[in-house]
Amino acid sequence: MIRALLLSLLLLSNLAFADIRLVYPAEVFQGRSFIVFIASPEANSQYWAQFDGKSIRFFPYEEGVRAIIGTLPEQKLGDYDLVINKVAPRGRTETQTVNITVSHCLYPKVSFWLKPAKKKLLTPDLIAREWALIEAKILEETPYKLWGGLFLKPVPGITTMTFGTREYINGRISGRHRGQDFRAKPGTPIKAANDGKVVVAEFFKSFGGTVVIDHGQGVHSLYFHLSKIQAKEGKAIGKGEVVGLSGNTGISSGPHLHWGMSVHNVRVDPMQWVQTVML
Repeated sequence: MIRALLLSLLLLSNLAFADIRLVYPAEVFQGRSFIVFIASPEANSQYWAQFDGKSIRFFPYEEGVRAIIGTLPEQKLGDYDLVINKVAPRGRTETQTVNITVSHCLYPKVSFWLKPAKKKLLTPDLIAREWALIEAKILEETPYKLWGGLFLKPVPGITTMTFGTREYINGRISGRHRGQDFRAKPGTPIKAANDGKVVVAEFFKSFGGTVVIDHGQGVHSLYFHLSKIQAKEGKAIGKGEVVGLSGNTGISSGPHLHWGMSVHNVRVDPMQWVQTVML
């Protein structure tokens, strides 16, 4: 079943890795997540993937093991080595290197203005300090898969800014947008995109009311600019449960929800997870 699903979702290449079957995409677009699957893995062996300087662990899934890897919206185009390492009992190792091509994805540009009270929050030191607190939670990877099926849009509002957009704030480039923004009147219920555990439920000056959900195995979802937080840190949460109410807190030009997805601390396109079952 797993192989059939993967083949239907991805343009795949595969090859023999010793006596193991490795399934992976030949091409991935900037900002997207992709799956690497090993069928019939050797018992008691551990598997790790290396991609663009990051080491990603394989986790058990059905009759094999699989890793989910994220790419940046500004990922350099071209061919990348995907290195698969197998660490067998007693430390014996095998390595297989395959090629993955990162292709161009066209992202828009947007320019907007922040009022002085909001603009003064747009300081690198403040953002970096607060992000470090969130990132510390994201780096803690639960070994169990907690999510199931497609992810939900947390709010039904229309998209006001897409993932990957180049942002110009008050006439100056601010970088890439790392999430999907949805229009939402203040007080609109925001729902958990999938099952998981709440690891951040806190107000920050830059991100406003913030909730982060750990979905297991290096996958997290992020909810910013909330006016009220209802989720409880450390508690399990189900798909569709309310995490809080929308608002205009933090660095925000108007009421909306900023929704992000993180895969092993790489911010990826969250709408891919709404449209595709990430096994």
